[in-house]
Amino acid sequence: MTRNKSDTSNARTPLHSALISIALVLFDGAMAWLAMLMAVRLRYDSINRPIQADIDHRSAIVAAIVAVLVWAFMRQDRAIWRFTSLADFRRLLAGVVVVMLIVPLVLFLGFERGEHFPRSAPFIAGLLFALGIILSRLIAMVIRNGDVRALYRSPSHFSHDAILVGQASNLYNYLRDSSRRDRAKGFNPVGLIETSGQYAGRSIRSVPVLGKPDDLAPIYRKLAARRDRPLHILSLDPNPDRQLTQHLIKVAAELDAPLSRSAPGPNKGLTRFEAADLIGRDPRLLDMTPVSQLISGKRVLITGAGGSIGSELSMQIARLAPSHLALVDVSELNLFNLERHLAPLQPYAHSAPWRTYLGDVCSAGRMDEIFAAERPEIVLHAAALKHVPSGERNPVETLRTNVLGTHVTLDMCEIYGVEHFVLISTDKAVDPANVMGASKRVVELLTLARQSQVPTMHASAVRFGNVLASTGSVVTLFEEQIAAGGPVTVTHEDMNRYFMTVEEASSLVLQAAALNAAQEAETAHIYVLEMGDPVNIAQLARNLIRLRGKVPEEDIEILYTGLRPGEKLTERLTHSEEMLSPTPVSGVARFDALVVDPTSILRRVDVLLDAIDRRDRVQIKKALTGLLKGYAPKDTLDGLQPIHDLPAPANIPGLKSPRPGPSSQ
Repeated sequence: MTRNKSDTSNARTPLHSALISIALVLFDGAMAWLAMLMAVRLRYDSINRPIQADIDHRSAIVAAIVAVLVWAFMRQDRAIWRFTSLADFRRLLAGVVVVMLIVPLVLFLGFERGEHFPRSAPFIAGLLFALGIILSRLIAMVIRNGDVRALYRSPSHFSHDAILVGQASNLYNYLRDSSRRDRAKGFNPVGLIETSGQYAGRSIRSVPVLGKPDDLAPIYRKLAARRDRPLHILSLDPNPDRQLTQHLIKVAAELDAPLSRSAPGPNKGLTRFEAADLIGRDPRLLDMTPVSQLISGKRVLITGAGGSIGSELSMQIARLAPSHLALVDVSELNLFNLERHLAPLQPYAHSAPWRTYLGDVCSAGRMDEIFAAERPEIVLHAAALKHVPSGERNPVETLRTNVLGTHVTLDMCEIYGVEHFVLISTDKAVDPANVMGASKRVVELLTLARQSQVPTMHASAVRFGNVLASTGSVVTLFEEQIAAGGPVTVTHEDMNRYFMTVEEASSLVLQAAALNAAQEAETAHIYVLEMGDPVNIAQLARNLIRLRGKVPEEDIEILYTGLRPGEKLTERLTHSEEMLSPTPVSGVARFDALVVDPTSILRRVDVLLDAIDRRDRVQIKKALTGLLKGYAPKDTLDGLQPIHDLPAPANIPGLKSPRPGPSSQ
């Protein structure tokens, strides 16, 4: 297994580690030499007599040699100085006592029966030696850790035994902090797995470092065989890389071992691994000051507010003190759930600074009512149909919702003088191969074209990939299939997708909105969120199965069903001609998306909307082909396929017959 990059860069070779251990033992030997030398001289000075037979140097040399041998025998070199605990100090003091008992014996047997060696010298030297080694450890702890508190760590007979996995600093912090908590509710560490591999064979706060992650399985089996209760595995790196996460999940599933991890954020305790941990993304610490400056005191409207992205945007914006927040969604249930989640954020003894509206973004009348009542200054347009298979089965409705809904929203923004408009787009708009992606590329072009005609409005689009655990997400599907005992269905073993969490996607959308607000209103931008490395869907399915304590192909079967209509094996975040440039916000890039002929784009969109309104699939295909270079509409737009085995409909008085031809389908 490949280690973390940060660990690899700091990893020491076995020779390097051995040399460090030897140097530390020799340092303690030198401390023993100095302590004995000072003790003998102090004793002779106290009685005001000259030192006899060079006994000060002889006894000091013997003390140094004995200390080195005792240290090697007791393996005192294993303890890492900056991670010392009281238990380590007890072992060190025991070593001091042993040394000071052996030194007089060696002098008695080998140096004229130790005739000139003061009897009190071992006691004085022992105190000086103990003081020296304790101070050296404490100084190392202060310099490297800045903390000498909580040295005490004792095992608990009530807590579960556990193997801790992580970087040395995280292991130390957990061991230190665990001594301050109620140990009956925690874990009793019996061994450590240090991810860099440079501390194997040593100890941290008296707990032995048993190996590196590759050694976890045999170490676990050996320790678990001695115990009646399950032995836990705790991952203490808040943001382990994907390879380490996958390795831990695989080992835990194969061993049927309880697995927990350190939750991100301060004082969050331990939690189980989730799908978000499998994508290998480090959460970004974003400066929300520009976003707060944009939102605070402003009237904000969010379409699709009850969806996955929309609801998270609503939660984040509600915390940034907008003067009012209008939340629009076509689903009554979504708005009900959103209101429940927002309720804890309502100011005490004040009315809620938000209001929910049930409405369809395609309805110009309803949207006009909402905009007239709210007069928003900022609009975030998240309302859309986003699922590729559904879009292929319902192409006209997908185009209607996505294109007409955006067109109506932009109309309202122009009429009511909205200052900032942000479109939520998708990676499927890049070289679209399906109706949903095509609709999103059309609304990107529509947004950019409208920007050029409304110079007072800052309009932009934000493009990103799949959102973990969103409505209809593949992760949610896999979780349901695993809970049902399988099989887990994967379309293709080589399919890759970009993923990010809904919290990160929403915060980066707001960052992009703040960035765009600082640009000239005449310039249109498309912002692209950095998604990390693409994730293999088949591997994601296997790791999710392991995450739930099952073994892929043994406990849960994986079925490959083949690509569905409109699906691609891989997605990209940019077109080949799009040149990204960095922004001040890490994780957000942009390009100036100039529209050569915005009037032509708007005219072609009007033609498309007219064909959608008439449900004329032939004209819809022509309009899409004219708008999107290289896009070839699939057969899904040719018309609905009738079920010929069913009887013809009865003639019902007063019921109009549908028009014949493609436009009726």
